[in-house]
Amino acid sequence: MSKTVIQEISGSVSQITLNRPESLNAIDHVLASELREEILSAEMNKEVRCVVLKGAGPAFMAGGDIRAFSERIGNGVDRYMLDLTHDLHDAIIAIRRMPKPVLASVHGAAAGAGFSIAMACDMIIAAENSTFTLAYSMLGVSPDGSSTHSLPRLIGYHQAMELVLLSDRFGTEKAKELGLINFVTAPENLESETMTLAERLGNGPTAAYGKAKSLLNKSLERGISDQLEAEAQGIMESSRTKDFVEGVDAFLNKRRPQFTGE
Repeated sequence: MSKTVIQEISGSVSQITLNRPESLNAIDHVLASELREEILSAEMNKEVRCVVLKGAGPAFMAGGDIRAFSERIGNGVDRYMLDLTHDLHDAIIAIRRMPKPVLASVHGAAAGAGFSIAMACDMIIAAENSTFTLAYSMLGVSPDGSSTHSLPRLIGYHQAMELVLLSDRFGTEKAKELGLINFVTAPENLESETMTLAERLGNGPTAAYGKAKSLLNKSLERGISDQLEAEAQGIMESSRTKDFVEGVDAFLNKRRPQFTGE
């Protein structure tokens, strides 16, 4: 049986591929469990300085595996949902926690959990043919995968409620207008442009990226005084790194810095 999530590492970049193309990468418990394992592996691997999350086949992820849910109705579907979401949420927490950038590379459908997972990433590059929908309300369930945490922070309460309650499908133009995605590219260029961006991030000042990510993650939970103190601690700790020494020397000598992530 082939793995439903595959990780490949090239240089400083980990590519994690959702690998159920025959079902548009619909999430079941196996995929959720394997996604958790591969995300945690990338988080712990010190050689990995950027993570790319993408889907095999014609879609990023078309939501939950409805057939798997249907087979369990009246026979433990509630426990199945709980186990699936616990593994998925462990992966989401690791994406938000790991001190390195996580880039979602989206094409085709990003629906339900696929939408939620993409929104949990640090940046999103999408092919022009991508479509987005939360979709949960169409099944009569509430969202998972952290979308109820990320969306109000990204687009505000009322816009988030619109996406949650109506589950309308929309394309990259609206996604870009709402600020949900960073970059849009032609489908045939998605892979190359994703890797160009990933390699740029993977060769950057990883420790500084990690501190910046932590600061942004916690900014809405802190008052201004606490946030400023965290910034002071972060830049102080960054000044102890080899990358800071390299950055200063490169600036003074008018050359491009060669960061090592240390």
